[in-house]
Amino acid sequence: MPIRVLSPDVAAGIAAGEVIERPASIAKELIENSIDAGATAIDLSVRQGGLQSIRIADDGVGIPASELAIAIQRHSTSKLQTLDGLERISTLGFRGEALASVVAAAHLRISSRPHDAPSAAFIEAEGTAITGRGTEGGPPGTTVEVSALFSTIPARLKFIRSAAAETSRIHQVVDHMALANPGVRLTLRAEPKTLLQTSGNGVLRDVVAQVHGAAAAEEMIQVSASERGIYPVSGLVSPPERSRSNRTGIAIFVNGRWINSRALSIAVEESYRGLLMEGRYPYAVLFLEVPGADIDVNVHPNKREVRFVREGDAFSSVQRAVREALLATFPVAAATGLLPPVPPLSNGTFTSPPGAFNFTLAPERGAWAPLPVPGAAPNGEPGGAPSQPLEHPSGMPELRILGQVARAYLVAEGPDGLYLIDQHAAHESVLYYRLLHQWEEQSPEVQPLLQPLPIELTHEQVEVVELARETLGRYGLTLEPFGPTTWLIRTVPAMARQVDTGRLVAEVLDVERNGGGLTDTHATVAASIACHSAVRAGQSLDQQEMEALSHALSAEANPQHCPHGRPTTVRVTISMLDRQFGRA
Repeated sequence: MPIRVLSPDVAAGIAAGEVIERPASIAKELIENSIDAGATAIDLSVRQGGLQSIRIADDGVGIPASELAIAIQRHSTSKLQTLDGLERISTLGFRGEALASVVAAAHLRISSRPHDAPSAAFIEAEGTAITGRGTEGGPPGTTVEVSALFSTIPARLKFIRSAAAETSRIHQVVDHMALANPGVRLTLRAEPKTLLQTSGNGVLRDVVAQVHGAAAAEEMIQVSASERGIYPVSGLVSPPERSRSNRTGIAIFVNGRWINSRALSIAVEESYRGLLMEGRYPYAVLFLEVPGADIDVNVHPNKREVRFVREGDAFSSVQRAVREALLATFPVAAATGLLPPVPPLSNGTFTSPPGAFNFTLAPERGAWAPLPVPGAAPNGEPGGAPSQPLEHPSGMPELRILGQVARAYLVAEGPDGLYLIDQHAAHESVLYYRLLHQWEEQSPEVQPLLQPLPIELTHEQVEVVELARETLGRYGLTLEPFGPTTWLIRTVPAMARQVDTGRLVAEVLDVERNGGGLTDTHATVAASIACHSAVRAGQSLDQQEMEALSHALSAEANPQHCPHGRPTTVRVTISMLDRQFGRA
């Protein structure tokens, strides 16, 4: 087959596929152009997830009429003139591909008026052809309208999800652009709703309140550059008690650019070592300043990937700054290595009297067949002294409680040896199977709240809360809307009356968002409720409470592991003890 030069329209279509992956890609490119143009107010509106139309209007410097046709050509930009300029990039855009890629994938209309021009000029284009141009009235600034996205590249439509999902992706992009630019008034509309509107007052915490909720913003900890860090770091991070089950709350910006960096995300996570449970992640909005010569932003057309000349210095700068901010807030953790104190329960939660743990929760042995434990390890064995996991597949014998060790493990005597019980894992297992039983019977044990508990949800959680309501109701959590992002909790599971139900609901909604329909993952939701409701390590139990937990675990049909796969009980047999003491 002979080698040929691609036609302009084919080449443009290929380039468009690299830059414009989905509607959110267009939103990002257009907002970046507006910010580079010095805009202080940006209004973005979308229809059908951006597939029908995306419209953005700003009050930036505008584009002269004579340059509109040039602006939509490939590799045309006002931000870069020489190759050496790549080491001194201070703008978000510089490749000169965004508008040309949009033209190749959709119908584009640009109307722009510089502040010293008497009227606005417009141009319309589609594919590689200009379809219209002229003058019209309009305010200073630029308005860009993109419609019929991927009409020229229909193959790309196969990879587009629902309109709601694409709107959510656009929302995520606008959230991050707002966090990166608190001095810009950003508005996002997905008709007929206004999804985000920032004040543009330059206060980062106010933008965080719009994105993550007022309660989260108020609790965030200020981060400043560490004296031991190479690069300046600033921003806000959440206290350990406010966390989520995924990394989507971590936003990192380098020289004002929102980036993906696995290394810097790990640096944030490492900062919380000893302060956060495994599998929990903080909220963070962090800004790293790196000299242009120490970073390469010309890695990928979407400009989200960067390379650091000294990645280790970037990692340590972020880690030290965040860690120092956390330890300044939790000095006890710095001195002892222990977790910070558990925060007080929020309004609307219930506190049981001391010693009132509800351990006798399991149904009669054999009354129902438990479902498999998600992710359970059949032979999980902790390190330390020779031991082996419990080997009673249909239950365990009655035990005589001897005491508690480190306020985390119960020591008990059985007919065949010594038993060590992880009090949190054991209680979690009992509650988990009881919840599954209630699910099957559709008979949750419910505790009504004397006053409804209002909770603020993120936009991501609001998008899935309707899908989750039925499942939550079957577990005893009743929700009803009370505003755009505010919901009321009316009832909670009886076993969860001691926990922060707002945090519990937020985690369940994160499970729904990341794991699909809750009707397919209800066991994961049960595990989350059980984990929040179970007695914690570090909690002292009296003899009656320890015996109640032991009896409940003995009655359980599958007591070997908690729903997260950790063993609940380890047995050290008499023969193993004899060998250790030289008796065998």
